[in-house]
Amino acid sequence: MRIVDLSKSFGDVRVIDHVDAKLPERGLIGVSGASGSGKTTLLRILAGLERPDEGRVEDVPDRFSMQFEDDRLFPWMDVLANVTLVGCDDAIALGILGELGLADKAHARISTLSGGQRRRVALARAFAFPTALYLLDEPTARLDEESARVVICAVEARSVDSLVIVATHDQAMLDRCAMVLGCESR
Repeated sequence: MRIVDLSKSFGDVRVIDHVDAKLPERGLIGVSGASGSGKTTLLRILAGLERPDEGRVEDVPDRFSMQFEDDRLFPWMDVLANVTLVGCDDAIALGILGELGLADKAHARISTLSGGQRRRVALARAFAFPTALYLLDEPTARLDEESARVVICAVEARSVDSLVIVATHDQAMLDRCAMVLGCESR
């Protein structure tokens, strides 16, 4: 995947300024910057949800999975049903939930979970869709140190066979990245 001379502004604020990058087929890539600096916008452009003002993205896989900054879960459903919405079977979903420390929450309603637990359920759903590209927006947000460590390990595990692009403020996550793209508002 290539990012070629990518720029994006919102009004007078340029959040992405002529970014160029050649990304590997697999590995962990970070997107870093202050709040409002364009991290989420870059992920949204990569996903085709936003259009750049200038530049282009080349060779994006046809299939990808995205975890949004807001969890986008269905509160009236249980955890397992939220994860299997992407089409995986219960066994795969339960395995991912176990990996993220949520095996005992599989039949809990989303509305009964903490913010950090909801965050991990959203990540589990993203991971339940097998793909060559994962776009993750703040996957460790609202997590305690131990839960963040578990998430970082799970993200790293996906990066062995897929390209994982993570927008994050989490320095522990950024330290594990092979490449970090910086965003800064102008």
